[in-house]
Amino acid sequence: MRRRMFVVFFVLALVFRLAIALQSGMFHRLTHTEMEGIALNVVGYGGYDLFGGPTAYSTPVFPLYLAGLFSIFGTGLLAQIVKVTVTCAVSALRCGLVPLFAIDAGLDPRIGALAGSISVLYIGALDTEISGGVDGPWVAIALLILVWAILRMWRDGSWQARTPWWFFAFCGFCALLSPSLLPIMGGFLLAGAVACPAGARRRYLRQTALVVVGILAFLLPWAIRNYWSVGAPIMTRSNFGIEFWVSNGGPDRTFDHPHNYDTYHPSTSPAEAAKLADLGEVEYSHMRLQEGIDWVRAHPGKFLHLTAQRFAAWWFPPHPPIFLAPKLVLTLLAFAGLWLMFRHQPIVAWLFLLTWITFPDVYYILHWSSRYRYPMDWQILLCASVALFAAYQAAIKRRSAA
Repeated sequence: MRRRMFVVFFVLALVFRLAIALQSGMFHRLTHTEMEGIALNVVGYGGYDLFGGPTAYSTPVFPLYLAGLFSIFGTGLLAQIVKVTVTCAVSALRCGLVPLFAIDAGLDPRIGALAGSISVLYIGALDTEISGGVDGPWVAIALLILVWAILRMWRDGSWQARTPWWFFAFCGFCALLSPSLLPIMGGFLLAGAVACPAGARRRYLRQTALVVVGILAFLLPWAIRNYWSVGAPIMTRSNFGIEFWVSNGGPDRTFDHPHNYDTYHPSTSPAEAAKLADLGEVEYSHMRLQEGIDWVRAHPGKFLHLTAQRFAAWWFPPHPPIFLAPKLVLTLLAFAGLWLMFRHQPIVAWLFLLTWITFPDVYYILHWSSRYRYPMDWQILLCASVALFAAYQAAIKRRSAA
């Protein structure tokens, strides 16, 4: 049954996404994100560059994947078709895996089927889900595997015997794929230390040390490369100062991404690109971070207002407006479903809650975009399915009683 369920939801999700890509002209759109820009430079002349020089703007996993794709299929229409198709397949893979995760987590198979059905139709960030220009679908799969692995280790107590070596390597890979997963892993480790029985605490600390070693093993080569190329041992990304200033650098900043990015970001502003090229990426990012901090200190009220708007937008996405009401209902259902899961599957509920606490934090102080929440959307859909199924059961009971 599980294999059949996976195949059905995977195929339906893939066909639906490919149809949207075809209808929207995504197969012919050749605009490029920063990650694609890095990949094109790698293919063009072998330099991991952006803004006219060496960069640490993005960790290397996804840009190098794109570079491999471009080197095989070229940089034109064929590469775009392959990139969109692969991205749709990765997104569909998540849709097929969510029902299997739900069943393995101890939820009713009908909840898994409902979550799979919603996942097929729900697209929270269209470009992220389909275009292939950013790493969101890959990060979502990584988060799903991470939560699934930790659920199994804590549920059966296998972490006290022998944690598989691949888990430590996978944690390192997640950190290099997207540093946004680091706070989640930190939250999981801290919660595990609190929940760990006193007699097994030493064993748990050894496991935690191995996780840290696995993460460092993946990040250190990247940091060494950055030291030699951009002049600083950056272990994650160099772009926080830029993004913070673009989000909080002046009175005309808005809570959402398009206005700020289109007006002030070096990728779209020739003046800012020239300043970055003149100062270098690291110095420019440090300068902009300090300017952003100075503005926040001078205007705390405006910063708090923007932060509140970004917090609200994260949980109740305002764009596109036509979907505001459905997304509002979906999030409220997810909160209710999480509460219900605490009563029946507390380990899963805790893993989800820790994700919801740790993952969004940095995005509350940066301009909002629907693609930022995308990696954890599958948890929102699953929790909403739990609430919908509970409401359905309650309605059946009331009708039977009547």
